[in-house]
Amino acid sequence: MKISVVGLGYVGLVTMAVLSDNGHEIVGIDIDGEKIRRLQEGEIPIFEPGLSALIEKNRKRLEFSNSYDSITGSKYTLICVPTPTVNDRIDVHYVIESGKKINEIDPESKIVIKSTVTPGTARMLGSMINREILSNPEFLREGNAVKDTTKPDRVVIGGNGGVEDFSKIWSFTNSNMIITTNENAELIKYASNAFLATKISFINQMADLCERIPGADIRVVADGMGMDKRIGRAFLNAGTGYGGSCFPKDTRAIASFANDMGVELSIIKSTIEYNENRIGNLVNRIENIIPEKDSRITVLGLSFKENTGDLRESKSIELITELKRRGYNNLKAFDPVTSQVEGIDIVADAETAIKWSEFVIVATEWPSFSEYLEGVKDRHIIDLRRIIDNKTVKLDYGVGLNVTN
Repeated sequence: MKISVVGLGYVGLVTMAVLSDNGHEIVGIDIDGEKIRRLQEGEIPIFEPGLSALIEKNRKRLEFSNSYDSITGSKYTLICVPTPTVNDRIDVHYVIESGKKINEIDPESKIVIKSTVTPGTARMLGSMINREILSNPEFLREGNAVKDTTKPDRVVIGGNGGVEDFSKIWSFTNSNMIITTNENAELIKYASNAFLATKISFINQMADLCERIPGADIRVVADGMGMDKRIGRAFLNAGTGYGGSCFPKDTRAIASFANDMGVELSIIKSTIEYNENRIGNLVNRIENIIPEKDSRITVLGLSFKENTGDLRESKSIELITELKRRGYNNLKAFDPVTSQVEGIDIVADAETAIKWSEFVIVATEWPSFSEYLEGVKDRHIIDLRRIIDNKTVKLDYGVGLNVTN
């Protein structure tokens, strides 16, 4: 069938690619003319493993346009536009405006919201245009988005009519299917992200404790916790805190939404507060390790996590900014994907950056970084992601590791 996707960020592009790979004719709409031009010329504007190859494989079934008129004749139109958090509150106007435009261009195309929205948004849009709206939140992880869309843990679809029919386009996943109300679908997304963010802040707090206990190592503690099926090992990697395009905005949005509903989400608020203070607390530790402010420092990693070029809410960039604010200006950085960020001296070669430096700070968990530092003995290493084997490489500091080990 013909399916349209409005909004060609990570969610929209990956959704297009995966659905086209399952035989559908897909039209992608985005108001960014430059992005559409690049896509039409075969250039993928984001770094996501496997995405470029999947789009190239299915190019004959893909169309890119900046005109809503192109959706005409689509059985479904999926809304994948941004929902930013402004002053701790979600802004859904892109979703609402897209829904109105879709309704104006093709009243027969069934509207599906994949964007992350607070409970009641689909019902509100439906009331505005007098139509049934479906909810189909995404649960992909950047860096693993193609796999997460092809083989998700679950597919969640909310709505009052046409849900069973729409669910058939995801039948190829053979995943657990949850058919429910719009509100439940919307809240499942927020509850999931808030819980995962809480796991990250929790393990970072445990890491703080481990650093005070001789013989303690948060990696061993996390492995032991993760063997419990009720807990699981995922998202128990101590580090710099959560960043990216989802967790920071979604935790703030659901906390303020709940507050408006008269509910105090104290656990989530504590998670947010701890995460916002995480970099400042880590830099306090770094200041004790690097007392000389003119020391040569290389920061490895700029993206908010490995296997992506996404710099949104990047803790690595926050770290560099805070180090500079405290007077550390002899700084360079290296990242496997990002080569230019205003105000940051980025080196094209990791080995060169390491040789230049006196101190190396691992700020993002790219697997290659442990290889670069394997056997390095004449540099001070500060591992904020705990990807370095402290049994083979001496660390000046490792998150969650008591350095007397």
